[in-house]
Amino acid sequence: MKVIVENSAKMCIHNIFLNNCNYSINNAIKVDMNINQYLEKLNYFSYIGRYIPEINDKRFKEVIYRRNRKEGYRIMYYISKKKNIVYVFYVINCKQDFNLVLKQNDFYNKYHNF
Repeated sequence: MKVIVENSAKMCIHNIFLNNCNYSINNAIKVDMNINQYLEKLNYFSYIGRYIPEINDKRFKEVIYRRNRKEGYRIMYYISKKKNIVYVFYVINCKQDFNLVLKQNDFYNKYHNF
């Protein structure tokens, strides 16, 4: 499947990188590279992720990149079987409240017609 990284996800990845640069540039580069490797894997293994618990639609999935035991990132995506495309719409720190993110953004309605 083709993977499209939405602008919202690109901004998330950029912000994660900038935030991690405050602590360690080497670590920020490593995390950025690992997240991008997960995105590349979605080309071939689109269904590898779990269903997003906060969304009751099975087309919304996520893979979790664990940086260590205490910290990880949820890479969230939508699978369009009609178009044979995976849309990565958000990358969020596991500590963040995704329900709040859902309320602030309209991701579900955007992909509902795909």
